[in-house]
Amino acid sequence: MKKHYVALALSAGAAMHAHAQSTVTLYGIVDVGISYQTHTNPAGSSTWAMQQGNEGFLSGSRFGLTGKEDIGGGWYAGFTLENGFLANNGKLDQQGQLFGRQAFVKLGQQRYGELALGRQYTTANTMLYYVDPLGVGAAPTNSWQVFMTGQRYDNAVSYTGNYGPLQAIVEYAMGGIAGDTRARSSISAGLKYAQPSVTAIVDVQQTNDTQDRYARIYLAGVKVPAGPVDLYANYLHSDREAGFDSSNGGEDTASITSMASGSPTAAVAINRVFASHRRDDFFTVGAGWHIAPQWQLIGAGMYDRTLAQSFSGTRTTAYGVLDYSLSKRTDVYFAAAYERVTGGWAGLFGNTTTNAAAAGGAGLNGRNEQVSTFAGLRHRF
Repeated sequence: MKKHYVALALSAGAAMHAHAQSTVTLYGIVDVGISYQTHTNPAGSSTWAMQQGNEGFLSGSRFGLTGKEDIGGGWYAGFTLENGFLANNGKLDQQGQLFGRQAFVKLGQQRYGELALGRQYTTANTMLYYVDPLGVGAAPTNSWQVFMTGQRYDNAVSYTGNYGPLQAIVEYAMGGIAGDTRARSSISAGLKYAQPSVTAIVDVQQTNDTQDRYARIYLAGVKVPAGPVDLYANYLHSDREAGFDSSNGGEDTASITSMASGSPTAAVAINRVFASHRRDDFFTVGAGWHIAPQWQLIGAGMYDRTLAQSFSGTRTTAYGVLDYSLSKRTDVYFAAAYERVTGGWAGLFGNTTTNAAAAGGAGLNGRNEQVSTFAGLRHRF
C-alpha cells in the first residue's frame, strides 16, 4: 500500500511538473476613438465618426491566445491564434477571418532557432515594426506603406534565428496552385541588428500573383536613441510588374498578402492595380520624445512617389500624437494628420470613382488635401 501511495504521489508530482512547463496566455488591445476628417466626399464635406477606417489611430483592436510548452533538451513547441476585430461595431477585421491577424504553430530550440507554419506577418511588416515611430500604425493616414509590403502571408513557413545582436527571418508562402509553384507564392528575408545605441534592419521580398506577375520590395531602416528621444528613418522601394494583382481579381481575400486595401474616404486607394509597370519610393522620418514618465510625443513625415507609364504622382503625410499613460495598460491620446497628393494621385481623397486613370479607368474626382484628428482611448491586456 505504501508503495502504491508513493507511486501515486510521484505520478501526481510529475503531472504537476509537466503542467508547469506549459502555458497559455490570453492577450489583446482595444483602441477606440472619435475622429474628424475633412474632404470625405467630392464636394469637400467633413465627417465626424468613431474610428478611422474602422481602426484606432495607434493600434488595431485584437485578442489572441499564445501557448508554449517545454518539451525538453531546450526544445519547445507553441502556437499563436490572433483575432482582429472592429471595436466600433463588433465585426471581424481582416476580410472577416476569425484569426485573420495570425494563426500558426511553431517548434523551436534556443540554440537552433524557430520554425513556424501558418498565417504569419510578412518579414517586411515585422522589420518595419522596429524602425517605425508607431511600430506600424493602424489608421489609413499612418499605415498606408503596408499596402505596398503586404501585412500577412497565408500558407507560410518561416524560420527565425537569433545570433547575438542579429535576428534573421526567412519566409516562404506556398501558392497552392496545381502545376505552378510560383503563382500566388511569396518569398522574403529580413535581418535586424539591435544594440542599445542603434537598431538597423534590411528586408527583401517578392510576391507573385495568380498570373506569375511579381511585386518586389527592398526595405532598410534605423532607430537611434538619443536620450529621451528615439529617432526613426526608413526607406522602402516597391517594384510591381504591369497588372500585378494580389487580390485575385478584385476582392482582397489576403490569399497572398493584405496588399490591396480600400479606404472609407477613397473608392480608389493608393495601392490599386496599375495597367503598366509601377515603381514606388517611400520615405519615413520621425521621432518619439518621452517628455515625462507618463507623457510621450510622437511625430513623423511619410512621403511616396509613384512612377508608371504616363503617370507620376506623390502622396505626403505628416502626423503627430500626444499620448498620456493612465497606467501600464491604459493610455489616452490625441492625434492629428495632414495629407496631400499631387500629379496622378490628385483627387484621391473623398473620390467616388472605382478605378484610377493609371489602371485604365476614370480620373479621381476627390480632393488633394485632407486633415484628420483623433481622440482615442487604448487598453491592453
